[in-house]
Amino acid sequence: MPLFQSPPKQPALALTKDRDRIIAYLLTPAAVRRLRESGVRHGRKFPATILASLIRTGDAHSPRPAEHAGQITLFSDDDTADQLPRCEMTGSTADLHLVVYGEALGTTAKLLSTEPRFLLQKATKLSIPVWALSAELLDQLEATGSLLRESAAAQTLRQWFRRNYDAAWEKLLAANARQDHLDLGPTPGELPLSDANPRS
Repeated sequence: MPLFQSPPKQPALALTKDRDRIIAYLLTPAAVRRLRESGVRHGRKFPATILASLIRTGDAHSPRPAEHAGQITLFSDDDTADQLPRCEMTGSTADLHLVVYGEALGTTAKLLSTEPRFLLQKATKLSIPVWALSAELLDQLEATGSLLRESAAAQTLRQWFRRNYDAAWEKLLAANARQDHLDLGPTPGELPLSDANPRS
């Protein structure tokens, strides 16, 4: 399960495991708000389906390595990689793009992470982050000939787009709602998202 970190005066992060590395995704203010409204607090784990939902909408972005000695053991139960498409060359789930590369009839479309994209940059014709894509955009790319019809990459993305993450958010909210009735005091290390009593 990914770990939510929102220390004061620092960017909010979601830490997760990608193969044998720890990856930190930056979270947008909208993602932080939604996690907090669903009962997720700083230093707590949350379901991988929720992180996949945030990545798909672009609310979890800019993944970077975040390794610390011994930290990998915290993520032994992390199944985020099962919720995300993978790079077709490395198996990584971080920072995937739909990449079209090659020459004329030899054009290929693949889902690629950072390293393979760097190696193929001279032959690349199109590179779009997966969070910026949708089923409708894939249809348009295929209709204009920018993407080969029914490529394996497009099929993988369509399967991912069909996943409904609303039930995961509802389940998270219900699981954490039981704690809302307990007066646990202020959440340490977190600033309130809004002032309940606006000042005049």
